[in-house]
Amino acid sequence: MRLENDNSSFSYRFKQHIDSAKLWKTNDQLFLACSGGVDSVVLAHLLKSAGFQFELLHCNFNLRGAESNRDEEFVRSLAIELGCSIQVKSFDTKSEIQHHGKGVQETARMLRYTWFHEVLTADSPKGVDRWLLTAHHQGDQVETIAMNFFRGTGIAGFHGIVEKSNQLIRPLLPFTRKEILDYAQERKISWVEDHSNADVHYTRNLFRHTILPEIKNIFPEVENNIINNAKRLSEVEFLYRMQVEKIKSGLLEKNGNGFKVPVKKLMITEPLDTILYELFKEFGFSVDQSYELKKLFTASSGKYIQSHSHRVLKNRDWLLIDVINNAEPEIKVIEEGQHNISFDGGVLHFKTIAGDNKINSNANQAFIDNRHLIYPLLLRPWKPGDYFYPLGMKKKKKIARFLTDLKLSKNEKDNQWVLESDKKIIWVVGRRIDDRVKLTQGTSNVLFIELSV
Repeated sequence: MRLENDNSSFSYRFKQHIDSAKLWKTNDQLFLACSGGVDSVVLAHLLKSAGFQFELLHCNFNLRGAESNRDEEFVRSLAIELGCSIQVKSFDTKSEIQHHGKGVQETARMLRYTWFHEVLTADSPKGVDRWLLTAHHQGDQVETIAMNFFRGTGIAGFHGIVEKSNQLIRPLLPFTRKEILDYAQERKISWVEDHSNADVHYTRNLFRHTILPEIKNIFPEVENNIINNAKRLSEVEFLYRMQVEKIKSGLLEKNGNGFKVPVKKLMITEPLDTILYELFKEFGFSVDQSYELKKLFTASSGKYIQSHSHRVLKNRDWLLIDVINNAEPEIKVIEEGQHNISFDGGVLHFKTIAGDNKINSNANQAFIDNRHLIYPLLLRPWKPGDYFYPLGMKKKKKIARFLTDLKLSKNEKDNQWVLESDKKIIWVVGRRIDDRVKLTQGTSNVLFIELSV
């Protein structure tokens, strides 16, 4: 095969697009996802005509009986015809559907791209980039943008399919399905039909075969209009992102391992609903939770809402954003003579010093009479029912009440640790030691502990 010299030919324009868009370099390794359908088969022929080396990847999902095996044999024959290598992966898709509890298309997509990722990340020569090519075309783009509009994906959904991202390239994206079909028919290229592509129970097929054709009867230029609008909106999105990031940087402040947002400043930000969504979506909050987020503006301290990964808590004039930690924190066992212990709250440094009846004035430092300690010590998160005798007090006090009296936020309470000896709490870490282990005139041996965060 050779590339036609006619500047108007499809193969010539295809090669020109590859070169002008700099989609890949000469020595890059190309893998083409090939189903056997007309789009991927034509892409294979175009690549061959343009002189590119590539390898075919075919997935057999074993969902359509003999038809699935027919597709596999066809793609194997295509590889022989084009003189290229091929890898085929067979899946027990029905078992995977039962295991993951997802739909057919979602499961197949997960299996397909998991395998593609394995191929792309396998050992390759140093300095050689690998790319997965798919045969998405302009018609797929139109369908995707239309579906995104009705799904309500926001402005980001209007640019549709991206031509090149990560290790994925869609070199047919600027071209129409008619161009692809004409090319196949003119050159008598064979392909196989997947009859499930006509099943309008699948959303994309419904748009392809029913919804968009009906709209086209009213607006004949609907496909070109959608594509042109997508180009304009992608530029609008660029400006939108710039402004959103500028506003977010003025609202989002680092707060330990999380973030905080000033409530009063957020309340006067316009447009509020848009900024609220953009500000919190990266923490797992949906647009439907915007109303609940706004209710926190006037809520009392301690009120909060959660996403699957984060919690937003009202604390006076701030909204505190922290990761939800569902794992059970590890209990640290500290033997006599240990010097440093790392834990979720920081690092504790231990040192034995001579007694001097020192009064502790730094909450991150504890001076404890060694005579009252029984090893090993335990470092753990506090739990309901815990109590101690705060330094200077002769009566015990529950940790919960002690932390509340300090007016700590819920997040600070949840992340509080205690140090205990022989089932007695000797230090609410970073807050106060127990009165029973304080230094006295008779103290000669002191355990000095310092918390660094």
